[in-house]
Parts: sequence; C-alpha cells; structure tokens
Amino acid sequence: MSRWRDIVQSLGAQPGYTLMRGVARFRSVRYAVGRSRSVLHGSRLRACLADCEARLKQSVFADIDRVDFVRRLREDGVAFGLKLPPEITREILDHAAQSPCHADRRPGNGFRLADRAQAEARLGKPILVAQYFNAATQSPAVARLLADPLLRWIAASYLESVPTFVGANLWWTFPVQASEEDRDRHAHLFHRDVDDFRFFKFFFYLTDVEPGDGAHVCVVASHRRPPMLRMGDRWNIRRYTDAEVAQSYPADQVVEVCGPAGTGFAENTLCVHKGLTPTREARLLLQLQYALFDYGVMHDQRDPAALQMIA
Repeated sequence: MSRWRDIVQSLGAQPGYTLMRGVARFRSVRYAVGRSRSVLHGSRLRACLADCEARLKQSVFADIDRVDFVRRLREDGVAFGLKLPPEITREILDHAAQSPCHADRRPGNGFRLADRAQAEARLGKPILVAQYFNAATQSPAVARLLADPLLRWIAASYLESVPTFVGANLWWTFPVQASEEDRDRHAHLFHRDVDDFRFFKFFFYLTDVEPGDGAHVCVVASHRRPPMLRMGDRWNIRRYTDAEVAQSYPADQVVEVCGPAGTGFAENTLCVHKGLTPTREARLLLQLQYALFDYGVMHDQRDPAALQMIA
C-alpha cells in the first residue's frame, strides 16, 4: 500500500519523471525513444560533434581515444581512463574546504568540513553523506569541466543526440557506523538507476580511493542483463543484496573502482552498482550527468536563501 502511495505522491510532485521511470525500465521503450531522438537531432548532433572536435585541443584530458572510450561505454556500461589535471583536483578540494556541505543532502543541514563533529552532535547521528549545492556555479573548476569539449563529445556520441546536462553533484562520504536506513537512502546497496531513456554519468575522485575508502562498485555489462532472481526482475527496479549479485554474475564482472585523486570514469548506471561505505578515509566524489531530457530532479541547484547551517 505504501508503494502505491509513494507513486501517487511522486506523480503529483514530478509527473514527467515518474511516468518516464514507469516505462523506461523496458528495453524496447528505451530503444524506441532513444532512436527517435537521434533521428530528430541528426543535423544538430553533427554540428555539435564538429564543434567539439574543433575545440579538442582545449580539453584538459590528454591521450584519450575517444572513439574507443565510447565503444567500451556502450559494450561494458563503464569506461575508464579519464584523469583530472592536479590543478583542477586542487581547485575543487579548496572549494570543498571553504564551502558548506549539507548532511543527508538536505539544504537545512549545512556545516563546514572542520565542524563535522558539531554537526553530528546537533543531528544526533553520524553523517554518512554530505553534499555541496550549486557546484557548477560556485566552483569555476566544475564549470570548466562542463565546458570541456572531450567530455561533451563523449556525451553526444554515446547518447546519439545533442546531450542535455542534467546535473552536477559533489559530495563527501564519511567513514562512520551508518544505519541501514542511511546506507539504503544513499545507495550503498546494489541497485540500478532509471534516470532517462538514455543517460550516463562521469565520476571523478577528488581524494585517493583505496580499498576501504568508499570505492564505487559496478557490475560490468549488467546494463544489458539485470539480475533474474525473482519474477519480474527483468524490468523491476529494486535493491539487491551482495549475495544476489554474486549469484547472478561472475566475480570478475564485479569491479571495485579504486585510484588516486583525479581518477575519472564514465558509467551508464543502468548497470548494477553501489557505493561502498568507507571504513578508513573519507571520499569526495564529483558526478556530472547527461541524458536526453531534463526532468529537473538530478541537479544540485538550490536557492541560496534556502541553504541553512546547523553547525
């Protein structure tokens, strides 16, 4: 009963997004909408790609075989090899040190990184996740990445459409004894996203991420084959246990993505994936998401007047 109540509430608040999620879980629908969009965007897409190619020397990413990168993203659902320049990594880290972040991604739960202990005392619980809002407008380094011609070329080629930027997200994940409710809320359990008919995300680590530091885990090529453990799992969107994932895929398909600060990759998060809860060091991650349509639910833009401090 509560599920139907949630659906009705979501339809009232976000009708376009809710209806899309209802039908985009079907592969045939995703293909039909994506293909139609590609046809409609034919000439605009060619112009977009040509513009990106003309500006590739301005990209901060060197030595990337962009055609192979897109091929791997299509086939595997994930592609590796991006690397942020150290100066951009430092700029974003400086922004994170100087700006308020917000516990549980709630605009009223702002605190500065140095005041996390006081914020946890005010909330009466450990903080697992804290997000920065308005990252693209507040951080020139993030804005520079959004304008990068290589990233835009990859987005246009993969989506086969003029890409729509639908949101940046910059957040900390802290090594705490988090409740199961918080781990579920912040996607630390295996799951799949249905954010549009075609979509994907760039991820960049801003801190070193070794085993135990909250790595991102993805199941390679699972965007083509979801777990089939229950009736309806072909189209159902739900959380999966570690045991269910181990039962459904070979161990070598389950990849824990580690790397030094600056490590970047792209993923179609229709793949089964999760964030690990850190046990050693905090992780700072930047996500840039592209899709066909913007439903207004993925972005981090908030009215500055609504952002309040708790510590």
